[in-house]
Amino acid sequence: MAELLKNIFCDSKLLKCLNGVLLWEKVVNKKIAKHTYAVKIVKKILYVNVDSSVWAQELNFLKREIIDRINTKVGETLIKDIRFKVGGLE
Repeated sequence: MAELLKNIFCDSKLLKCLNGVLLWEKVVNKKIAKHTYAVKIVKKILYVNVDSSVWAQELNFLKREIIDRINTKVGETLIKDIRFKVGGLE
């Protein structure tokens, strides 16, 4: 599916943002992924829905580490901040 999306989205900026969202589940462990959903990247901010305020608080402590992992995977500073919001996991 990722390859199909790459063929559809020619804009490299859009593709990098899409890759950042898709990488979410690869850079966090399965336990975290089960309680979160990466929604979008806007102006280098990754927006992530979480299923409880407890998870939002816990992930705020891990924010820097997660940002570093994503940026390392894409090879540039794609993400500067992450905003966690209690909301639906679509």
